[in-house]
Amino acid sequence: MNRKKNTTIILFTFSLIILVALQAYYIHNSYRLEEKDLNRQARTIADKTLETMEKYETETNEEKLVGDFDRLKKGITIQKEKITHPERLYNSEALYNQKLEKILKDNIGDSGFEIAMKSEIYSIFDEVQKKELLPNSRSLVLYQSVKKMTNPLTINEGKWSSRQTKENTDLKLDEKNYYLVKSKSTFQLLNLQFLIFKKIIPLILISFLIVALIIYLFRNSIRNLNLQEKKISQLHTTIDSIAHELNTPITTLKFSIVQTPDPETKALLERQIKRLENIVKSIHHSDSEDVLIDKNEIETYFSNIKKTYHQTNFNINLDLIENNILHQNDFTQMMDNLIDNSVKYGAKNLNISINNNFEIEVSDDGIGIPTEDQKHIFDKYYRVSRTENMNINGLGVGLFLVKAIVDKRKGKISVKSNPDKGVTFKIQIPNEN
Repeated sequence: MNRKKNTTIILFTFSLIILVALQAYYIHNSYRLEEKDLNRQARTIADKTLETMEKYETETNEEKLVGDFDRLKKGITIQKEKITHPERLYNSEALYNQKLEKILKDNIGDSGFEIAMKSEIYSIFDEVQKKELLPNSRSLVLYQSVKKMTNPLTINEGKWSSRQTKENTDLKLDEKNYYLVKSKSTFQLLNLQFLIFKKIIPLILISFLIVALIIYLFRNSIRNLNLQEKKISQLHTTIDSIAHELNTPITTLKFSIVQTPDPETKALLERQIKRLENIVKSIHHSDSEDVLIDKNEIETYFSNIKKTYHQTNFNINLDLIENNILHQNDFTQMMDNLIDNSVKYGAKNLNISINNNFEIEVSDDGIGIPTEDQKHIFDKYYRVSRTENMNINGLGVGLFLVKAIVDKRKGKISVKSNPDKGVTFKIQIPNEN
């Protein structure tokens, strides 16, 4: 029983791990899907905002930007080390940022999104001098929101060329300015994680409750199983103790029978005492050895059995030449229990065969044994739970005792249902010293 319980616990633990892993995988996928969907919605808002902002950027034309490029080329440091358009340095940049905040607020509406945006020029390459004018990790910010981004996503990227020629009349030289400019616009949904968890928190709670409920039910099942095992163990101990205590009154009764004068009463008492002895013997089995049983004794045994169960039709096929293994008490107890079982459960015909390899087959036409119970019938005190069995007396030790004898002789016992009705028990015991 303990082995089965341990196997059940291992299988449950393994199944629980798989269930938790599947739940975690499902939640992870749900998180990614929500993340993708929310970023898509935020990008739509950012695209719309960027499109509106581009209408206000008519002032940011190429000529004004080239002024900044020239200052960069000459190494002039812009105030606060921000590379911004000269005309915007004191007022235009702040104005554009305010416009961005207002447009973002209008486009976000009541969606609950917190979106940050930024538009910048991140590369200015002077094609005449063949060098990058922007320092590393610096950019020329056109406009940006108040809230800063930590993990920006790109909305779009652009690349364009600026080619201008300036005439210097004093030096009679033409100054050529060729620039390759790269720009990009980025956005970030700042409260992305909050919005995702807000949507998937019911899924997480339900998954947690399912796992918790399964663990709770399994824990209760194990607790009930342990309690049941304890009760069964107590019952087994009680029955064994009762069987042991019965030996004393049985012995006393045997002595009392000798003094009984009435033959009929004496015969009745002897039968009842014999019955009590058989019950005690089946419960409190002794492993004491006795003499080997021979073919004649087996034939005598079956002759007496036919008289005992005169309403049952016996078909005996005895093909045993020599017995080298089985003792008289063991054989008698095995056959008594198998035959008594068959008769109790409605058998009218019994086919019994024993060959020289000591293979015993006992086949009946009784009510049979359900397939799902056949693997348990050799357990001590086990009885099939069905309506037909309620009116049949028994302790559930007969077949347990048969298997104990077979195991002691290193043999095998099996049971199978017959095609029509009833069951067949097959015992194989090596017939050698």
